[in-house]
Amino acid sequence: MAFRKFLYDRILAQGFRLQDYPKLFLWVPILGDVYRIKKRSVDHLNLKRGDKVLVYSIGAGFGLDFILEKIGETGFVIGVDFSESMLKIAQEKVDKNGWKNVRLVLADLREYDPLLDIGYKVDAALSIFGYLDKEVITDLINALKPEGRIVISGPQPLKGWRKIFYPVTFVPEMIFGLTWKNLHQFPNYIEIFKKELNSVIVDEKTFAKYFVAVSGIKK
Repeated sequence: MAFRKFLYDRILAQGFRLQDYPKLFLWVPILGDVYRIKKRSVDHLNLKRGDKVLVYSIGAGFGLDFILEKIGETGFVIGVDFSESMLKIAQEKVDKNGWKNVRLVLADLREYDPLLDIGYKVDAALSIFGYLDKEVITDLINALKPEGRIVISGPQPLKGWRKIFYPVTFVPEMIFGLTWKNLHQFPNYIEIFKKELNSVIVDEKTFAKYFVAVSGIKK
């Protein structure tokens, strides 16, 4: 976790500004898929005006445009990330757009208690390519109102002949701190969704089915 934080804070933060200029990389198969699956993650939330949304690993603020377009000025976003540099960029984006209904929180997701911090349950929760473990996912689910909607997204292990694409999928992501062990945890998170939620959808319409967005509704 410390190494990953160093990468994000000291090396990668400025590069994430490019997320706001998708035309620069949409034509690249893997990078384009990252953008598209992130956008579809927001779509899977089926947001409506006035929704309160909790976003884990909000990073440099990618996705805020999509979320705020749907929830309007009466909605609210709480974005949490462990990287001060990423949140600085996200705050710049918030200030530039004059968004008054966004609050950014600097916190380690393993130590963050959403109910204690927010004080109410949210309509939707989202984790886009962020740190996940069983406890973090449980906290996200518990932060939801009944019938609240949740989506997590990230990479999953390749299957069958698609394993030949590991050199262009998993290997580049190692620079972001992704490990072989963490990659193979994602199927376990899908099983948690299937056990704890209703109407679970697994969206893996990406190159080699590497990136995936998993959505569900709280029982």
